[in-house]
Amino acid sequence: MAMNEVTIKADTYEDVKRLVKEIGILPLSSFIPEHPSLESLTVHEQWHTGLETDPWLWRDRLPGDGLAAYGRFFAKKPLLISSELFPLIKNLLEDPYTVDERYSDGELSKAAVDVYHAIAGNEGIDVKALRAATDLKSKESKNEFDRALIDLQSKADIVIAGISERLNANGTKNGWNSTCYMTASHWMELHGIEKNILPTPEAKAQLRTLLQEKYSEAAGKYLTKIFKL
Repeated sequence: MAMNEVTIKADTYEDVKRLVKEIGILPLSSFIPEHPSLESLTVHEQWHTGLETDPWLWRDRLPGDGLAAYGRFFAKKPLLISSELFPLIKNLLEDPYTVDERYSDGELSKAAVDVYHAIAGNEGIDVKALRAATDLKSKESKNEFDRALIDLQSKADIVIAGISERLNANGTKNGWNSTCYMTASHWMELHGIEKNILPTPEAKAQLRTLLQEKYSEAAGKYLTKIFKL
């Protein structure tokens, strides 16, 4: 069955666990042609309720449970990628050169390098602490900070690892939850996910086969272009 034919709604967290494993690449919103999204698989009224049935909470719970990597891996859009598929996707997205080498070659900004090292030095760091650690907490630095995060996610250097609750001095929840980041390699190691080390031509062939077998023609064409297959 092509993924665009998935019509079952995810009413519970157990439902979405099964669906993300079956679908593999599950964007939050419907931007991949003829392909399901968390938005399309859920009921609008369930969102932002704060209940266990809230898909907005599932998107953070899945990476926290090691079931899906979460990040803006391509098209600058948030995606969930199943833990079974993520090693292959990471293999195809990642750069063979280190963050520091890419900075030396002019391919990454200093902000991106600083953000990466701050995350690597404090795995699971929340976004507020990350901005402070990189001296990018001013209003004027927000765009630079956001670009750095997207650049690093687009090469699967980092992932969104979940959220932390903002607590006051008494340990009581105070304010909005905060997004947390990890290096992708640490997230995989934490959840016992093996790296995919296939040479690029073989990795591309593996993804091509998956797209042909499981995805709609339109989605397959879109992803073929994204991954240069």
